[in-house]
Amino acid sequence: MPCICEFDGIRIYMYDNEHQPPHFHVFARGESAVVDIKELDVSAGRLPRADRRKVVEWANRRKEELKRNWERIERKETLERIEP
Repeated sequence: MPCICEFDGIRIYMYDNEHQPPHFHVFARGESAVVDIKELDVSAGRLPRADRRKVVEWANRRKEELKRNWERIERKETLERIEP
């Protein structure tokens, strides 16, 4: 279950074969990006400005849940869905 959240046409993914640093993937309106969980910065790719703002706001509210999911990846456990 790599899609952990969907809202406003934005899809958030985490994969079980990830690498450091902790991050998640975002797909929105034909664009994609990788977002660092600690800094909440786009480390690769690009997003429309409004979607980037929404993703950062969402991730800021859900940072602990994102960290827990990253820990689950490291333990090879199933990821949990995160609310919008």
